[in-house]
Amino acid sequence: MSRSPSPRTPPDRVVQNASAIALCAALSLVAAVVPAAGTDIVPLDELVPGDLCVAHTVFQGTEIEEFSIEILDIVPGQHPGGSLILGLASGDLVERTGIMQGMSGSPVYLDGRLVGAIAMSWPFSREPIAGITPIEEMLPALDMLDGATSGAGAPGVSYARAFDRATGGELAATPIGRLSALAGIDSDDVRVVRDVGDQDATPALTPLLVRSGDRSFLADASGLLEPLGFAPVTAWGDRRASDSDGPPAVEPGSSIGAQLVSGDINMTAVGTVTHRDGERILAFGHPLFNAGPVELPMVSARVHASMPSLAVSFKFASGTEPVGTFLQDRRRVMAGRLGDVPDMLPMTVSVSVEGAAPTRYEFDVVRSASYTTLFTGLALSDAVAEAARLSGAATATLRVTIQTADGPVTYENVFFTEGLPFRIGGEVSSIIELLLLNEFRRGELIGVAVDVDVRSERRQSFIEHVTAERVECAPGDTVAVRVGLRDWQGERVTRVVELLVPRTAAPGPVMVRVAAAVDYHMLEIERLGAGAYPRSYEQIIEAIADVRPESRVIVQLLSMRPGLSHRGRELKRVPGRAALVMASGAGTGTADRTEMAVFDQHEFSHDRPVVGVHEIQVTIVDDGAGRR
Repeated sequence: MSRSPSPRTPPDRVVQNASAIALCAALSLVAAVVPAAGTDIVPLDELVPGDLCVAHTVFQGTEIEEFSIEILDIVPGQHPGGSLILGLASGDLVERTGIMQGMSGSPVYLDGRLVGAIAMSWPFSREPIAGITPIEEMLPALDMLDGATSGAGAPGVSYARAFDRATGGELAATPIGRLSALAGIDSDDVRVVRDVGDQDATPALTPLLVRSGDRSFLADASGLLEPLGFAPVTAWGDRRASDSDGPPAVEPGSSIGAQLVSGDINMTAVGTVTHRDGERILAFGHPLFNAGPVELPMVSARVHASMPSLAVSFKFASGTEPVGTFLQDRRRVMAGRLGDVPDMLPMTVSVSVEGAAPTRYEFDVVRSASYTTLFTGLALSDAVAEAARLSGAATATLRVTIQTADGPVTYENVFFTEGLPFRIGGEVSSIIELLLLNEFRRGELIGVAVDVDVRSERRQSFIEHVTAERVECAPGDTVAVRVGLRDWQGERVTRVVELLVPRTAAPGPVMVRVAAAVDYHMLEIERLGAGAYPRSYEQIIEAIADVRPESRVIVQLLSMRPGLSHRGRELKRVPGRAALVMASGAGTGTADRTEMAVFDQHEFSHDRPVVGVHEIQVTIVDDGAGRR
């Protein structure tokens, strides 16, 4: 049953607005929903302060109800088509809840004609004032739908920095984080992009319904998601939700969702349908990411309750059945078509804690680039948080296999961290974005499998000392290097590695460098210089596979003289004349100069992550026999 509108009109407007109030009341008795097809609109220049309108939304269940909105003013924007309508809502329930998260897209009508969509709110506002997106700014998206192509290949931006913030800057210091920077992935600090003209208004955060078994995950995820315009909210019910009465009708005022993750982990952004033209849908009144062409599953939604809050109220809801596809994510609207539902990226996650039988999760993530990188990491973080249920530091072993059209991409790491879920989610997100957002070509992803082993202890070792069996050696000699490791609050271990001095080595000092994997990758970037920057998609794949787990220790014998690299790999035994030619072309793609050349290199694995780097000097002497 519809609630009768109860407009709150200032005393000096009672006489002027009496007829308008009567008209709005009459309209509410005629129909709760304006027919979608052929709906007339109210041009912005016809709207005036004092106009009394009716808005449609769902407060509970799937029933569309209405409340009144008085137009307060029309605020011109900084550019054509960027205006904002201000309205004061009234009605028993809306006066208790204010403008809620989840109302975004709720249509506003004047005399049966569509004015626009509720899209903005003001936290802690003492009155339910709404920012309304004019319908004239949303309708062009309908034409975009007619020519819409696959949004899976649309350009996107990196969200690795969001995970980096969640890990206190830890992710950026990892080899995979540095590789993202070298590959030129745009990692600007992305924040909510809902343009409201020249006003300092606060966009209504979009409720992101998350079926999570770990409460702490939502609290931690809030800091990551709110700058992007989302408010994570716990959603209940079956993980693969469905509506026993069938999907609700999709019509103006009904709740609608953009499903970002489905399955054992489920994340759905919920808003309201603004306008329906046949099978074409306009909703939200603002973008999710302003990503342009996309392919997001569109699902119907059911509101369990409207939750009042002193800050910003929200709709407590659940996404239900797939009903179509959102195809456009634009500055003032989400637009899509009913019918076909897009394919999603399948993921399997297995999490073992303290050696126990693993907990397994299966879920699907959207394929549109701007969303895939973020929500792959978020869904994985949620799975790890739910399975591990750790409140402190832990040591993790991570194994990732990404099936692509070009073959499998594999990645392994062992690390100690105090932010386990987001560290794991961030690393996998970084790998996905390297494949999707690199400057060369977009990889075609088929599926992702992740295995995680968690130990709730600080399993970590330090490189304590490094010594060589001799400080002088001749070309052709073998130098034995002793590496001393000290475990955290544990035993000391010594490993011996033998390095070969080339017979062609010139007399003079050389360096023995012993580095844990994290330090090794950082030092290699410095040593390789321009050669460390990927120059093809294939080189990015190679670089991902070359990342050493943090349990590896690399021992190098380095010449103090410059060397050459090609595609980031050391060139050895290059004849003198050829080396001169290649060096002259360095920087043009033929070869790149390195700060030092590698004479020999070996590595070994430890049973836990290692940190530290040690360097010692050894002198090559000419014994008059071995050197040629």
